[in-house]
Amino acid sequence: MFKQLLGCRHLLSTKHNGVEIQAYCAIIACLLILIHAGRTPTKRTFEMICFSLSGWASFDELERHIAKRQPPPH
Repeated sequence: MFKQLLGCRHLLSTKHNGVEIQAYCAIIACLLILIHAGRTPTKRTFEMICFSLSGWASFDELERHIAKRQPPPH
């Protein structure tokens, strides 16, 4: 998920503290997406979140996308 979803293919720093900060930021981002989406997000969900934060998609569009991915109630 780290490399596939968030695109963390390259380290931004070669120093220990820089690598540690990048890793923690990626973990926090993964957890926030997981909490908001309610399940393990797909690459499309991550894209929709990025589009919403960039202003290219409305929050309603993001919510509709996440609602479509929710499992049906039992």
